[in-house]
Amino acid sequence: MTRPIVTSVGMKMQRVLIIVLCLLVGGVSNAAQHTYTVGLNGGLSRLTGDDANHFPFQKSYGLEFQYRLDDFWRLHFDLSRHSINNDTLSYAKLSLGSDEQHTSARFEATRLGVMADRRLWMKDYQWRLWAGVGGGLMVWRVLDPNTGGKLQVPGVHDATVDFAATELFVGGQTTLQWAVSERWSFNWRLRADYLSGLGAEFADEVTSSRGRIMASAMIAVGYSFGLSKVSWRSEESWLITPGELPPEPPGQATDGDDDGVPDESDRCPGTPSGLPVDRFGCASDSDGDGVQDNLDHCPQTEFRARNFVDIHGCPTDSDFDGVPDYLDKCPNNPVGAAVDGIGCPLDTDSDGIPDGLDDCPNTLYGVQVDPNGCIDLSMLSEPMVLNIDYVPGSFEIDPHSRERLKKLALMLSFVPAVRLEINGYTDNIGTALSNRELSQKRANRVRDFLVTQGIDHNRIKVFGRGETSFVASNQTANGRAANRRIEIVFFE
Repeated sequence: MTRPIVTSVGMKMQRVLIIVLCLLVGGVSNAAQHTYTVGLNGGLSRLTGDDANHFPFQKSYGLEFQYRLDDFWRLHFDLSRHSINNDTLSYAKLSLGSDEQHTSARFEATRLGVMADRRLWMKDYQWRLWAGVGGGLMVWRVLDPNTGGKLQVPGVHDATVDFAATELFVGGQTTLQWAVSERWSFNWRLRADYLSGLGAEFADEVTSSRGRIMASAMIAVGYSFGLSKVSWRSEESWLITPGELPPEPPGQATDGDDDGVPDESDRCPGTPSGLPVDRFGCASDSDGDGVQDNLDHCPQTEFRARNFVDIHGCPTDSDFDGVPDYLDKCPNNPVGAAVDGIGCPLDTDSDGIPDGLDDCPNTLYGVQVDPNGCIDLSMLSEPMVLNIDYVPGSFEIDPHSRERLKKLALMLSFVPAVRLEINGYTDNIGTALSNRELSQKRANRVRDFLVTQGIDHNRIKVFGRGETSFVASNQTANGRAANRRIEIVFFE
């Protein structure tokens, strides 16, 4: 097999890139405050622009390392692996994979890149949006999926070479970062790399038709560590309490507010003497909750609570239930209500009155209660009227009235001292004697139903009042219906 031709130009470009990377790594070691982050990434990548092959989105994975230069800039190093099969049947459609039965080529690449990312947006110390540009080396080859050997293509000088190269690329990326905690973060990243051709030695017809853009959609998880503070003047100067600094020698930078940060670098030049400050000369806020350390009564606020603190820097508890607002799933409980671990009310007897405010916490389920959670006896202060929809001459209880009597029986079972008198009434249709007998039967039927619900019959008196005590005119159908009724009177 013919070996690929590597020209002196390609070798020189590789050496230049290695030197640049070394300078970057060496140069950032003296940056201001910085954070190291290591991570793993995975996602989908595709190679576009190939006239002969269609390489759809397929798996990629890798390692990454970030080096934060300051609050806005960081360097992002990436070592990733891509393996993409072409699909001869899906050239004109979007595909997230390939049919290996219709694969004629496999593109394999190792990406070594570095990006300079700048922070564009930040919200609540938890969400950040980054955009970056950079470049690196793409070591790639195109294989025959059946034999595993490299495909051959025309090279320069009429030679046949392996379809492979160690090639320089330039690219850009956008990253949405979610800080799960102070050290762990998730990242959603879109990236595009352009293969420049430097390091590839192919014939013009191959160069013009091969894929040149590697597009990737990645998800990464990162772990941050190694916060460090380097000196502005000397390491010893950070150990000196503000207000106790020795006089500045003539000709050196001045420090008007005596906070240890020279005026030329001091973003808060009027800081009161003795106030702890950060490296920018502003009042320090170690836990990032918006309350400066000298006023913060809770200086180590948890990361999730930073947007839920009071003027003293301590987590708020708006409903005074013992669960701070940032953990409270029910933040508007009435004061005094007992709650569970997530701040939601406990209601042991399910009567709608939370424990802690329930004067009768063991009420039987379904019993009507008052605002204090106890049985509501107010309904017993007046007679209970049942306008039963009787068929003429009948004394059976309709379904709606049965439900009302069930609820009454449930309440009466809790107050055994209460007795009741059941009175039956009719309209004036028919003879007085027949109406009295009918009203007695109707009252007896109500009593018998209550007995079946557990009420002792000795607590009940029954009277058939007949066509007496009218509550409406018997000249209309509605009036006669109102007069056909059962009245239950309660007494002790």
